[in-house]
Amino acid sequence: MRFFITGIGGFAGVYLAEHLLAAGHEVTGSVTGRPDRPRLAALAKRQSRFDPAALAVASLDDAPALARALAAAAPDGIFHLAGIAFAPRAEADPAGAFAVNALGTLRLLDAAAARAPRARLLVVTSSDVYGATDPGPIDEDRPLRPVGVYGLSKVAADLAAFRHWWATGQDVVRARAFNHTGPGQSPDFVCSDFARQIARIAAGAAEPVLHVGNLEVERDFSDVRDVVRGYALLWERGEPGAVYNLCSGVATRVAEVVDLLVAESGARVGVVADPDRHRGREIPTIVGTAARAHALGWTPRIPLKETLKDLHTYWRDTPAA
Repeated sequence: MRFFITGIGGFAGVYLAEHLLAAGHEVTGSVTGRPDRPRLAALAKRQSRFDPAALAVASLDDAPALARALAAAAPDGIFHLAGIAFAPRAEADPAGAFAVNALGTLRLLDAAAARAPRARLLVVTSSDVYGATDPGPIDEDRPLRPVGVYGLSKVAADLAAFRHWWATGQDVVRARAFNHTGPGQSPDFVCSDFARQIARIAAGAAEPVLHVGNLEVERDFSDVRDVVRGYALLWERGEPGAVYNLCSGVATRVAEVVDLLVAESGARVGVVADPDRHRGREIPTIVGTAARAHALGWTPRIPLKETLKDLHTYWRDTPAA
C-alpha cells in the first residue's frame, strides 16, 4: 500500500515512516521545510526505497499545496501527524496554534475529500483534549475539558475529523496519544530535556546540576516506537468515526524519570528547581486506559526504563548536544 504522512519529518513521523517501510509499504509525505533533514536522510540509508527528495513541501496553511501533494501521492492511507506539538508555543501564539492545528486539519481533510477520497485517514490528536477531567484512568468517553490553548486546538482538530467522517462518509479514525518519548525527540519535551542535560553532565560538558520544573506531577509515558505501531494498527483495524487512546496505563512521577536517567548515566547530579520551567497551574495526574486499542491487538511492549536508556544513549552520542 501507499501511505502519505503529514509531518513525516517530525519526531513520530520518522518512526512511523520507518515502521511502514519495514512492513513493505510505499511511504511519502509532507514537510514544511527542506526535506533533507538528518533523520530523514538517515532513514533513507536504512530504507533504500525511501527518497526524502521526493517529499512534498506543503504546510497546513497552504490548501492548494496540500491538494497537489495528495493528488500526486494517490495514497491508500493518510496519517495526519503535522501540527504544533509544544504546548508553550501554542500558549505564546494562540491564533497560530489554531491556524495550524485546527484550521490546518480542516484543510487537510478537505484536500483528502477532493483529491484522495478513497484514502483511509488516521488523525492524531492528544491526551491534552481531556484537560481537567475527573480523577482516575481516562477512557475515550471522558468529557473534553481542555485547560490550555494546545489542548483546545486539538479538540477542534479531533472534532473536525469526526465531522468529516460523518459528513462525507470517508473513513476517518482518531487517535489520542498520551505522552510519548524516545531517541530523536526535541529537548523541548521533559524526558528528552532531562536526558540531554544529564548526558552533558556525564560527559563533563556541563556543571553537575539538573534544572527542573515540577517533579511531582504524574504522567502516562509511552515509547514512540510503541505509539507508531498503534497508529498503524488503528489505521488498519480501527472503526471509522471512532477514537482510540494510545497510552501505557501507568502514571509515573516526573521525579522517577529523573532517577532512572541519573542511574543510567552513572553521574552525580544535583537538582535545582528552575522557576522558568514551571508551567503555572498543572493537572497533578494524567493517566489513560487503552482498552479499546488493546481489543484491536495493540499493547505497549517497551518499558519506560528501556526507553529512557535509549534516550540517554541518543543524547550521549549526539554531537554538540
